Amino acid sequence: MKIIQTKLRDMPSSLLAELGSYRYSVFARGEGWSIPSRLSTPGQEYDRFDRSDVVWLIAWTAQQGICGCARLMEWNDRESGEKRQQAIWEMSRFSARLDVDPELPLSILWHSVQLAEQSGVEYLYSAATPMLERMFEQHLVVYEPLTAGVIQSEDNLFAVRIPVNQPNLAEKFRGARRFSPEEVLPTLGVSVSWSGRGRQA
Repeated sequence: MKIIQTKLRDMPSSLLAELGSYRYSVFARGEGWSIPSRLSTPGQEYDRFDRSDVVWLIAWTAQQGICGCARLMEWNDRESGEKRQQAIWEMSRFSARLDVDPELPLSILWHSVQLAEQSGVEYLYSAATPMLERMFEQHLVVYEPLTAGVIQSEDNLFAVRIPVNQPNLAEKFRGARRFSPEEVLPTLGVSVSWSGRGRQA
């Protein structure tokens, strides 16, 4: 299992298509989320937050393909569209296949909080399911439930705030590295020359 870190604009087209298909299977078919008609691509799931500058963490194996993902994006001021003085990040489209690795959500979360901390961000905001909340409690992940309507993404259940300081995740995953698409995908002959022809918000 390798965790790929890439911005949407730097993602090879084949990986973008595989990610859209994975998201469709998890969120549209699996969770029943609706897809706006203007963003509809058969068998793929995208939304209005798929901007070129958002960061993706993608769990990938040669045998299974994409097994999990998380999208990290900086919040802008909702009224003016300008960036806030203090950066706030949201983690959305957070998913992992437990049948491939029962600890995969924790691994993706660890890489997410590491990226946030390296960027000077103190908290991640995210949606959570009851199952994810149980996993957080079981593995002593520090988090705080928030009131409804705090985060931007569609179809969320409830919001949580996750501090980047996670001692128990650090003990388990410290030293784990992230990979660029170029490090992982050339073994399958995937072209990495694609240059940002993806969807824009």
